[in-house]
Amino acid sequence: MRSITRLCAVAAVSTTIFAQTHTGTLFNFVPGLGACGFTNSSDQTVASVSSQVFNSFPGAGPNPNNNPICTHSVTISSNGTNLTAPIVDFCTQCDQFSVGLSPSAFEQFAPLPNGIVPNVTWEIV
Repeated sequence: MRSITRLCAVAAVSTTIFAQTHTGTLFNFVPGLGACGFTNSSDQTVASVSSQVFNSFPGAGPNPNNNPICTHSVTISSNGTNLTAPIVDFCTQCDQFSVGLSPSAFEQFAPLPNGIVPNVTWEIV
């Protein structure tokens, strides 16, 4: 009975992450071979989410290449700028609601030397 309750709690958290708009910190990351199994470059528009969001996405399993989140994108908004980018990787050193963009995409929100943009809103689409 405890394992069923725990499974339901995890499913509820996962659905909540997918179905809601979140506020977090936008950071710049340099893509390469990401957790979804794709190799991307800095001039492509791609995104990463926290490992917590990535690993708790509905249907996630032991092989990150097969995670259903890899077929989704994230829409990020800040100060009138909106951008949608495919999710290709995850960040192990960021907090749950941080989201990363490749350099070319990050520059639509702030100059690269800024490194982060606080209080952006984002959602998985």
